[in-house]
Amino acid sequence: MTRHTELTTRNFAGFAWVVLLISCVSVGFGAVDLLMVTPKGLLHVAAVGQGELIVSGVFAFFVGVVDIFTARLAVAEGENARAHRLPVLVWALLPLLGLCEVLGLLVGAGVEPFLRLTGQQPELVPLVGDYVQVRAWSTAAVLAYIVIGETLKICGMKNASFLILGAGLGVNVLLNWVFLYTSAASLFASPASAVSAATVGAQILMACAGLGYFLRQNRRPDAPADVPAAARPARDEVLAEFRSMLRTAPGVGARHFNDYAGAIVPSLFIGTLGIQAVAAAGVATKIYTLFCRVPQACASGAFAFYGYAVGARDTALPAVARRLLVYTAVPTAVAAGVLLLYSPQTVGVFASAGMDQDLARDLLLAFLLPLPVYVLSAVHGEMLTVHQRGGLLFGASTLTTYLLTIPLAWYAVFVLDSPFLAIACNGVSTAVLAFVFHRALRRDHWAAPREVAHV
Repeated sequence: MTRHTELTTRNFAGFAWVVLLISCVSVGFGAVDLLMVTPKGLLHVAAVGQGELIVSGVFAFFVGVVDIFTARLAVAEGENARAHRLPVLVWALLPLLGLCEVLGLLVGAGVEPFLRLTGQQPELVPLVGDYVQVRAWSTAAVLAYIVIGETLKICGMKNASFLILGAGLGVNVLLNWVFLYTSAASLFASPASAVSAATVGAQILMACAGLGYFLRQNRRPDAPADVPAAARPARDEVLAEFRSMLRTAPGVGARHFNDYAGAIVPSLFIGTLGIQAVAAAGVATKIYTLFCRVPQACASGAFAFYGYAVGARDTALPAVARRLLVYTAVPTAVAAGVLLLYSPQTVGVFASAGMDQDLARDLLLAFLLPLPVYVLSAVHGEMLTVHQRGGLLFGASTLTTYLLTIPLAWYAVFVLDSPFLAIACNGVSTAVLAFVFHRALRRDHWAAPREVAHV
């Protein structure tokens, strides 16, 4: 194992810290888009917000491709096989990106008819369509940007990934200004499409910068011997890798989409309880989303280092998993304690005049109650992704989302009239997932030492 793949407290903390910074900066892209389009009017702000909500759901599914690629790269990095495996993975990834592009275009073409069918405001529909269409045409390019950023992190270049993202945020601000407030605005059908194009342009430039940095680092005289080979890999090997990734990626992507649906649908239910409930739930959701950057960053670290351990054929995977759980649980518990201690002040920062702040604090507590099982399910879910268990991730998340999360939230809202229970009951499905994931790991992957196969 190379130095950056060794599981030490310092390595894990450094990785998770950079991921946390990256996730925080990533929030800035959406904030910049909304701030820059605000002078154009409320209608355009609404279009950008609704368009981003749709795009987030679509990309939640597509990210399954990224996860499968990254998991295999982490395993290759752990076994010092990057020189051979990375070219194979890249060539297998390219047709998958093409398929994602086709699906993205189909979604983009269907957005406006769907919005009209669901009774959205007629003047809003074409603007949302403009935003989504631009993002749809750039699906493959944006996924390539995400893949390159993840590759930098997995291959020990995480700081470069963060610096490129920070520079990209500045580029996004500049492109928003150029596309919205100069003569270049005439090139776009609407401000919504201009904002979307600015985001895509920044991401493509970041992808180019990341790829250039990666190639340059691997050409240095002092670069590790295990660097990607220039020769194209064998066709049969690439085809086998492509078929394997094609079978696995949809399951992982569906798991992400189910998580998205499990968060959005209960929020829509709560929206029927009145303005106070909507406002309080919105504030609690915003605070909890920001808080979740901590466990999510740690889970990303667990994903990478568990992949390294699998690649190194570590026979003590259960011990590695327990250590990674501790590394995730401790920062999460500390962050949760601080949040609870200062929850009145935190809610006050986000609350508007006349809002029921006590209700917002109660709903924030409802989000935090299932936190222990959330950590277990998140970390074990990442480990199953490393093991390429797309079918299990899909099946378990689908059943729990649509048979537990959404029905329980419906019952809590429409029968018990309780937004608190609508949020807290998510802990039931999360606990089930944690149990199923842990059982699968113990039974199928930790029972005895085994040879690691690239499947």
